[in-house]
Amino acid sequence: MRLFPSPKANNKDSVIGAVGAALGMAITWLICDAMLNGTAPILVLAMGSSAITLFTMPTAPAAQPVPVILAHCVAAFLGVASAQVFDNTALAIGIAVGVHAGLMVRFGFMHPPSGGTVLAAIIDGDAVTDLGFEFIWRPVLLNAVLLVLLAVAINAPFKWRRYPVKN
Repeated sequence: MRLFPSPKANNKDSVIGAVGAALGMAITWLICDAMLNGTAPILVLAMGSSAITLFTMPTAPAAQPVPVILAHCVAAFLGVASAQVFDNTALAIGIAVGVHAGLMVRFGFMHPPSGGTVLAAIIDGDAVTDLGFEFIWRPVLLNAVLLVLLAVAINAPFKWRRYPVKN
């Protein structure tokens, strides 16, 4: 058993990944701060996980545009719906996360960081709750699309890091 089983990146890929993730997180924070009055730390965490995935593993299936955008939007929908239907937070979280995981696996749009988006929709406070289903496109869809566009721009100059992956 290897202690560190993940493949190691070279120095250039490490720097590109670090710069992309840093820029992606800064953009995510600014959007959440502006749209949610800085009260969405869980959504920022979920998008941060997406930024790490997009910029350090740009060829991974979970980093491709459709899974990133679709998974976060479905997660936001399920979180908001569950919060509105169930008066019990544990039940709302359990059902929404479970349904989301099942849908991602069944339909092949796997992007694990979107599980945090489900949680954000349910427990991130009044700024999120007050948005209701508007939370799906503002700020979730906006953040996901901007992260994907930034990934395209950051990786474009490097032939070995083409993003999105062409099949």
